[in-house]
Amino acid sequence: MKIITWNVKGLGNLKKNIAIKDSFRKYTPDIILLQETKKASIDRKCLLSFWGRQSCNYLDIPAS
Repeated sequence: MKIITWNVKGLGNLKKNIAIKDSFRKYTPDIILLQETKKASIDRKCLLSFWGRQSCNYLDIPAS
């Protein structure tokens, strides 16, 4: 099982988004943990754009 955890410090940067997507596609993780996205929430469409697969389960825990 491959797990990637990444403190992204914001998902608003296009170069950072590309780097994240490329890493996920290269390493094909089974589990992805993203911290400090600076987003109020992450919807399924956003998640699938990073994941690169059609099926997934996810949990979004907003910052408090």
